[in-house]
This record gives sequence, C-alpha cells and structure tokens, in this order.
Amino acid sequence: MNKVLYWIERSLETFTNKNFIIFVLVFFIGYLFYKRVGWDSGLSPLIQSDSQIKLYQTIEYKVNGLGSHQCYSKYKEFDENYRFYPFRYPWTYFTEKENGEKDCVFQYPSFFSQSFSLLPIPYRFFNGVILLLYLILSFSVILCLFYVFGIQETKILGLGGILYLVGYGISSAIEFSESIPSQLLLLSFFYAVFLLERNEKLTTPLLFFFGLFGGVSVFLRSESIFFIGVLGVFVFFRNRTSLFVFLKKYLPLVFGLVFALILFGFYNYFEFQEIFGVRSRVSFDDFSRLNLSHRFHLVSEFFFGNTDRIGFVFYCFPLILLVFYSILKLKLTYLQKLILYVNLVSFFLVVLLSPYSSGGLYLGLRFTEFSYLLFCIFGISLLGGTIQRTDKSIVMLLILLQVGFGFYHVRRNFKTIDYVKRYHDIFQSKLDNLPDAPVVHLSTFDLLLVSDSFLKKPHWITNSQKEFSALELKFLNAGINKFQVFFYNFKPPKDDNSTEEFYNEWINTKFEIKSKYYKKVSDEVIAGFRFMVWEKE
Repeated sequence: MNKVLYWIERSLETFTNKNFIIFVLVFFIGYLFYKRVGWDSGLSPLIQSDSQIKLYQTIEYKVNGLGSHQCYSKYKEFDENYRFYPFRYPWTYFTEKENGEKDCVFQYPSFFSQSFSLLPIPYRFFNGVILLLYLILSFSVILCLFYVFGIQETKILGLGGILYLVGYGISSAIEFSESIPSQLLLLSFFYAVFLLERNEKLTTPLLFFFGLFGGVSVFLRSESIFFIGVLGVFVFFRNRTSLFVFLKKYLPLVFGLVFALILFGFYNYFEFQEIFGVRSRVSFDDFSRLNLSHRFHLVSEFFFGNTDRIGFVFYCFPLILLVFYSILKLKLTYLQKLILYVNLVSFFLVVLLSPYSSGGLYLGLRFTEFSYLLFCIFGISLLGGTIQRTDKSIVMLLILLQVGFGFYHVRRNFKTIDYVKRYHDIFQSKLDNLPDAPVVHLSTFDLLLVSDSFLKKPHWITNSQKEFSALELKFLNAGINKFQVFFYNFKPPKDDNSTEEFYNEWINTKFEIKSKYYKKVSDEVIAGFRFMVWEKE
C-alpha cells in the first residue's frame, strides 16, 4: 500500500509541476482562441439555434433603439402580421391585439442584447467577447481561491483555472449566450458573501455594487435566484443568534440586491408586463404542463445523458467521488461547508425544477454551469488546507482525473462542433448564391443553421401546402423571380421541450411543394438537408 501511495505521489508531482501547469493553461487558452477564429471565419460565423435569436434581438436594438422589443424583421412590410415569420416557440412570443394584429417579441432577456447592441464592434466578434468573458470568469475563480481561501501556490491556482476551463460551462462560452455574463455577476455576489463570512471589511459602495451584480444576474439567468436564495438561507441560519450585527454587516449588499430586483423588475413589468420578462411567463407555462414521467425523463437525461449527449455522472464522476470523500473523510472549514452545501442544494433544485431539456450537441449540460464553478472552487480549496498527506494525494488525484475527463469530453464536443461548422459553411454558401432570392422553410427544425443569413435576406416559413400557396402569391405580387427552399429531408427528432401539438404543427411538417407560378430548377441533398431553387415560369 505504501508503495502504491509513493507511486501516486511521484506521478502527481510530475503532473503538478508549476511550469507544466502554466504551459497547459496557456496552451488551452490559445487553443480556445484558435477554435473560435476557425468557427467564426468564412462566409458566416457559427451561430446556432438560441444564439441566433439573441443575435437578431441585438440587431433589433442596434437598428431601432433600446426600446424596440419587436422580433427583428428586415422585411416586415412584406409580412405585417407575422404569418410567415420563421421563428416560433421557443424563440418568440406572440400576442394578438383586439383588431387581430399580432405582436412578436423574442423570449430572451432584453438586458443582454441591449448591452451588446451598444458595443461598437461588428456582430461577427460577439462570440469572441463571450469567450473573453469566460476567461475573465476563469481568472475570477482563481482570485476567489487566492483571496477567500488563501491559496498562494501558483501551481494550485493554475490547476484551479484549468479545472474550471475544461468544465461543461464551456458550452456557454463558445456561443452567443447570456450565461457567462450572468455567472460572472453571480460569482461577484458570492465573493462578497464569502468575504463577509470571513469578517473581512468591505466598503459600503463596493458591497452595494456586489449586491447589484447579484440582482442583475437573476434577470440574465433565472436559476441564479436559487443560488442566491439558498445562500441567503444558509448564511441567515448561521448568523441567527446575532441578528442585529448580521443586518448591519449585510445591509449594503442586500440593499444593492433589492435595488436591482426592483429597478429591473419594474422595467420588465412596464415593457413586457412580467417582472422577470416574457421568458418567465413561458417557463411557468412549460413547468405547469410537465407530468411526473416527463420530469423524471429530463432529470434522468441530465444525470446519465442519451445517445447524443453526455450526462453529468459521466462528465463529473471524479468530482462526485471528491464530494463524497470530503464529506466522509475530511474536516471541512465553515466556508468549505458553506460553499459545498449551498451548491448541492441549489444544484438539485435547479435540476429537479427546470422544465427544459439540458441542451444540445454533445455537452448537453445546461443550467448548472455555476454549480460546476462552485465545485471547482471547493475542490481546489481542499488543497490549501491542513489535510494529511494521504488525503491531499487522493484529492489531487481526483482533481487531475476530473481535468482528464474534462479534456476528453471537451475534445469530443469540439469535434461535433467542427462537423456542424463544416456543413454550416456549405449551407451558408448555398443560401448566399442567390442574394436576392428569399428562403422558404417547411419546418422550424430547418432554422437551426440559418446563422446570420436572416440578417442578409428574407426567410419565411410555411408548414402546409395551403400556407405555401398564400406565400407564393405574395412572391408573385412582389415581383420575386426566384426563391430557395431549405429543409431537413428526414423526420426531425422530437424535442423534449415542445409539446406533441407543436411538434406536429411546426416541426414535423415538411411536404412536397406544388407551385402554380414557379418551376423547380435545381434540387440537391446535403447532409440530410435538401436545397431547391424555384424560378418564375
């Protein structure tokens, strides 16, 4: 047994050499930028699914002002009542006025898109800004380890940075998403609480702004409210015997939090008639319709994955072992217990109460990225304590195993994205071949790879022959000589987030077009998608 422990310790010394850790950290950061440049190069940047909608929302604010919440449409006069508007659930929310006119707003947080609309940079670089924020968030994890837990060894801090960088939160770092900004703000709030629990002195203005950051994070990602709420309950319970001192210490932080909730809540209510925005109304409806079996299915997929996605258990197996080992074998400090138990309770609440599937592609672990961040801080903090040599070796071994698992799964995810990028460029070139020809979709499933083509030319949807006949008549009256048709040529997979009715009405709806005024001049299939060009007879 001693020989085994000696071999493990010598191996760990090799892999935790300061220069080696720094090399791996710098190499991986460079690799991320290399992949980002590759994905954003070519005719169009790689922007998929939800990220597309957030981009269009940003363009709407950039073009028409911060008060314009309408669904972006460069050709609104052609389709005034959104009859052929291609984007539907879960991207848009339609309301109907008394006179029959429709109003359309995107479901996602307006503050994110409004902020990006103010940046004086081309939208092609928006993905790069998110990646930069991810690196800042990674550095903030290191700062938290340094200032809160007093870890000063460069190799341990570097290992903490690597552990977080290769976590499944990277899925949000490589797309145009509000998740990373929200986590950055939320970590600022947690950082303030940790320092206060250590009885550190923070200025009133600084505490106010940390509280403000926590409030804003809730409006970017609704799961933030679970982390803040559970943290508040634990901290309040610990300080319940000295309530006056507790209130005095936390008053500026709480005031900043409440101020943000009232300010942004009032804005949302005034603009969207919902305190947490349109998305909260839709999410509540989605949560209400879930039955027990569907909820069990979503939870099971999160933990164990499916044929297309990795599950939490398989991605974080070493981290799970580390949590059990630390609870059973190690003597934890108050702050370590606080971060661990708050994280565990918040993690399970988010997983159990989320009404949505946990994402797409290979790394389908969404909504709990901040949990992984806290697990990383907790795991690395163990290396800075006064634990026995054997325990330290076991903790280090499990952390290195988690880093290995992370590298493996990130590489698998990037291979999937590279595959998508390859055909994304082919699709974009096809759509761009006829810049004046509108694109017709026969299903919302066809819209996953539209990218920025929607910003360059009209895209419309028809889910039946009757709707297509109405659309082609509008084409004829508008003097359009050619149009393209782009759709998935097989039966689309069932989306866990949509109802059976929506699936049949808007997703599984392709049909063979019959045109009265146009003839088909080309028809080809690429990677399961079908492209057709129709020309006026």
